[in-house]
Amino acid sequence: METVQRKNLTMILIGVGIVIFMSTLDSSIVTVALPVLSKALHTNMSLINWVVTMYLIVMSSTLMIFGKLGDKYGKIKFFQLGTLIFVISSALCALSVSWLTLIIARSLQAIGAAMTMATSNGIIVEIFPDDRRGQALGWMGSFVSLGGIIGPSLGGILLNFFPWHIIFWLNVPIGFIAIFILFKYLPSSLDKKFASAKFDLFGSALLIVGFTSMFVGILLSQQLGWSDWRILTLTIVGVILLTLLYRYETKQVDPILPVKLFKNKWFSVQLLTCFMVFIIDFFFDVIAPFYLQNAREFSPLFSGFFLLIFPVVQLFVAPISGSLADKYDPFKITLVGLAIISFGQIFYVLSGLQNTILIFAFGAAMAGLGNGLFHSPNNVLVMSTVDEKDYGSAGSVYSLARTVGMVVGSAMSTTLLFGSMSILKGSRVTSYIPSDPQLFIDGMHLTFGLSCTISVLLLVGIYLWHRKVSKENPSLKL
Repeated sequence: METVQRKNLTMILIGVGIVIFMSTLDSSIVTVALPVLSKALHTNMSLINWVVTMYLIVMSSTLMIFGKLGDKYGKIKFFQLGTLIFVISSALCALSVSWLTLIIARSLQAIGAAMTMATSNGIIVEIFPDDRRGQALGWMGSFVSLGGIIGPSLGGILLNFFPWHIIFWLNVPIGFIAIFILFKYLPSSLDKKFASAKFDLFGSALLIVGFTSMFVGILLSQQLGWSDWRILTLTIVGVILLTLLYRYETKQVDPILPVKLFKNKWFSVQLLTCFMVFIIDFFFDVIAPFYLQNAREFSPLFSGFFLLIFPVVQLFVAPISGSLADKYDPFKITLVGLAIISFGQIFYVLSGLQNTILIFAFGAAMAGLGNGLFHSPNNVLVMSTVDEKDYGSAGSVYSLARTVGMVVGSAMSTTLLFGSMSILKGSRVTSYIPSDPQLFIDGMHLTFGLSCTISVLLLVGIYLWHRKVSKENPSLKL
């Protein structure tokens, strides 16, 4: 493989980062446009929700497949192709004149996003030298988190000034800039390909159907509730199929699901930690707009700018933590990040109707600082524990953990928020009640209290696990 000049590495990072940012952004930016889309495309809210749901389902169900294909045929080739598909389908989304054409275009967009997200980490690990890898992965973590968290606020700001088409047209000029960079500085001649056995078609089918069933159940639970028999059936069927997939893949020579990776305790524990942190993050993503716009009655424009505190702080901190991960123990840096995330949750619980909004702002800043410190070294820990031939599969598993964490966090926070409000009121509550803002505040306190508890338990559990592993194997180094 050709050696990449160090001056070109920055351009590669920018090109890959832009695409990953757009891919993650489009999983959340559409959320705030749903009411506008419903009216413009003459359909109801239950159908228009599939604009968000379909994107998440298709992307999550195909991540592992494209990760495996990237290992076999070349990650760079798949990343470049995925970028082209994503940009073209973004234009098709903007040109859509009906619900059906938009759903089809969003599905194509999700396929492009999956191809890029499944191969991005593997490309960074292969291309960047050891002394710059942590910093590069740090930037990648920033782009992913920034895209996921900034979506609703950026969407709200844009929709204040432009028609709904802007959220899709935005990807086209930016995407073509990324394509130019990728084809100039990241040619497919840099690709590493690893021979593998016959493609695991049956495992792929189990993966797609299992994840689709489970994701549809989780996502629709926010509308229908967990007690609905359809939700329970879809979720249970998904869990059963994914369990069967795991058992089936343990017997395959070249499985679509890299089961052997999960036997690596470092890989599994760090992956689980990443998954849990994304769940905690999306408690804020779901509840903060309700608190700012409904309870505190701030304008959508002010709320949009306020919600930038979290991702902007993280954007500045993540590259620094990536550099630190190149020089020091990345595990210790993740612990510091988790501790700060836990600390920041306390300020959400302290926020109310009458006290200064700066308390909530400080909590958001702490969340950004903690996430910035956590994700870069966590990414390093995950990718440094696998063989080079498994970079694509490991990267796609990591991307899948993040995506599932976002979905579970969104569904879990909604369920807990309205569930706690229902208990406090003594009757079922399914939305914000303008006549009783204190009820929302009480429910918010309980929900953020739980996310804080989860964060603290995660911190303590990871710390104790590391102590145990270190005692059993003092010579262990990553």
